Amino acid sequence: MKTLASITQGHSDYDDRLRTLLDGLGIDPHEFIGLDYFGLVPFFVLAGATVRPDAHSHGLDVHVSTVEVELSEELEDAFFATLAELLEDAYSDD
Repeated sequence: MKTLASITQGHSDYDDRLRTLLDGLGIDPHEFIGLDYFGLVPFFVLAGATVRPDAHSHGLDVHVSTVEVELSEELEDAFFATLAELLEDAYSDD
């Protein structure tokens, strides 16, 4: 599995290819303050990625410290092609 993104409050690391795609589409990365591109996580899943939260609880409250977006390496090219198509459909002005 390849890690495409590690999203944490205040700091997110994205694979260069994924960051280039997202930045190139002109989508606001700060839809959720401090969580770059967090609102796109469902699109990552629809394109074939796996999302793994690092979570723990404080009583009845769950605290997610990191969200990892991972992908099987054999799906990489198909993931990027599908993701680009999904995001263009969702965010284009047409």
